[in-house]
Amino acid sequence: MGTDGLRLRGDRPRSRSTWGAWTLAAVALLSLLHCTRSESTSSAPSAAAASPAAEQGIAVETVPVRRGSILLRIAAPGTLEARRESHIGVEVQGRIERVYVDEGDRVEAGAVLFEVDPEPFQMGLRQAEAELDHARAERSQVEADLARAVELQKKNIVSPQQREKLQTALAVARSGERQAAEMVALAKYKLEHTVVRAPYAASVVARLADEGTTALVQPQTIVLVLQESGELEAKATIPESKLSLVRVGDPALIHVEGLGSPIQTTISAVGDAIDPATRTYTVRMIVPNAEHTLKAGLFAEIEILPSAKREVLVVPRSAVRSEQGHSQVFTVHDGVATAVPVTIGVVAEDEVEVLEGLRVDTPVIVGEAAQKLAAGMKVRVAPAAAPASAATPPKDGGA
Repeated sequence: MGTDGLRLRGDRPRSRSTWGAWTLAAVALLSLLHCTRSESTSSAPSAAAASPAAEQGIAVETVPVRRGSILLRIAAPGTLEARRESHIGVEVQGRIERVYVDEGDRVEAGAVLFEVDPEPFQMGLRQAEAELDHARAERSQVEADLARAVELQKKNIVSPQQREKLQTALAVARSGERQAAEMVALAKYKLEHTVVRAPYAASVVARLADEGTTALVQPQTIVLVLQESGELEAKATIPESKLSLVRVGDPALIHVEGLGSPIQTTISAVGDAIDPATRTYTVRMIVPNAEHTLKAGLFAEIEILPSAKREVLVVPRSAVRSEQGHSQVFTVHDGVATAVPVTIGVVAEDEVEVLEGLRVDTPVIVGEAAQKLAAGMKVRVAPAAAPASAATPPKDGGA
């Protein structure tokens, strides 16, 4: 018997049911593998669909360039100053007899401030008056002598030379009389100026000398410092870049800490010189202070409101990016951010005047994207958000 026909001991013939079980197991395994492949395949389209959206670029918002008016507000730090400040000293040397005011007092024009001891000047006046009397007497005597000489010359008793001498003596006497009269006037002037008066309505901001002080004329002894307080002056420094914008008469607001509302005023003077160190110039404004609530030296925020510029190209301020002294905006061209150099004029709080580089209705990128984009980056214009009032109301029974 051949080996093919031999059956080993223990071997049993496989039944049809055993083969059927193996077949069912193989079918189940194939089905499981097919389901797994199908699930992985079904998730692929979503990833593939997300990729084109990412390639569309950064979402940006654009606003068209418009033609209109722009209102400029120039803000600058400022200081309130006295319009006039005077250091009051003596005009005649002497001992200060009395000071009538003190620091913090307010005085009217012509009010007595202090007085120098007048007695030496009263004596000087009396002496000058006595010398004037003497000069008048001498002139009168020479006039009488000359009159007699004229009569005697007619009788050939007095020579012409004697008459000429008397005429010369009369001229000298008259000159002496005028000189004595001027000395009297000077003595009166000195006596009057022992009393020192306020040159204008002001506040006393410093008292530097008291009674008993010997005041000198040279160098002058300063007794009081006065400041005009009924009307102050605000001074602000403006950058030279805004030189052409500010004019005398432009309205201005002065904000002082502690006051409930700003003070309204106008530009009263514009400086002609530029400070080479700060590249600024000075403007001044009159500040009414009838109630004396403001003090010289106060810090203030000055807000100048020049006239509005009309019929100019205007873009939102967020559209303009300035770097290294150059300004630019971004537009969208074929889905790519394109930088456009521009020349700007007036810069307001929310808008900027464009002098060169753009045309009306050109869309420019605004917002944070305009400040972060680089030329050549892919962008896509996001649709403008619909107003809340335009939203479609939900249907009855809707969620």
